[in-house]
Amino acid sequence: MNMEGIWKFHEPIFEMNSISPLFHSESAWRGHLRFGYDLIANMKPACAVELGTHYGSSFFSFCQAAKDLSLDGTVLHAVDTWEGDAHSGAYGESVYSLVSRTAERYPHARLVRSTFDEANGLFADGSVDIVHVDGLHTYEAVRHDCELWMPKLAPGGLLLIHDTEVRIWDFGVWKWWEELSARFPSFSFPHSAGLGVVAPNGVSPLTQQLLENVPKLREHYGD
Repeated sequence: MNMEGIWKFHEPIFEMNSISPLFHSESAWRGHLRFGYDLIANMKPACAVELGTHYGSSFFSFCQAAKDLSLDGTVLHAVDTWEGDAHSGAYGESVYSLVSRTAERYPHARLVRSTFDEANGLFADGSVDIVHVDGLHTYEAVRHDCELWMPKLAPGGLLLIHDTEVRIWDFGVWKWWEELSARFPSFSFPHSAGLGVVAPNGVSPLTQQLLENVPKLREHYGD
C-alpha cells in the first residue's frame, strides 16, 4: 500500500528479532517499528541521531531500512551511556554487549557511548536530518535535550519524540509535546506510548505529504 506521492509503505522483516526476544519484550517502541523503517526508507537521510537507545529496537528499525535499501549515503548514530537512568533503571554491561553485537550486522550503524550533552559537539549545526529523543522523560530533561539538539537539524529535518502519551510519575514529555507541537508543524501517533514528529526547521515535500495524511498513517501504523 502506498500514498499518492512520495511516501511508500514497506513490509520489513527485522533481523533483531532473530537475535534476541529482548528487542521486542523490552521495547515500548515496538508499535512504531514499521514507521521508523519507512521513515528512513523514504527520507533517505544522510545523518540521523538517536538520543537514548537502551536495547535499540527503534535504532535497529532505522538500520534495517538503511541496510535493506543499500542507502550508501546514510549514517545512523545511537547515543547512550548504556548505564540507565531514573526511569529505565540502572542496567549492566550485558545490554550494551547485545546492542554492540547486533550493530555489527548493520554497516550504517555507529554507537556513541556518551551523554547527550557530550555527543552534541560531535555534530555541526544544520547537519542532522533526523533526531530521535528518547532519554530521561521528565519535562525538564526532554525540553533540555530537544532545545540542545534542534539547532543540529538540517533544513527540513525532523525531530521525533517518544512517550508523548505517558502521564505517570514525573513523566513530562506530554507537556513539552503540547508546547512544541503548538509552535511547529507536527503530528503524532497515540499508540505505543505515543510518538511525536515535528518539523522545527521547515517542511520538506515528504513531511508535507505526511502532514496531509495523518489519519491514514495512524490507521496503517497503529495496527
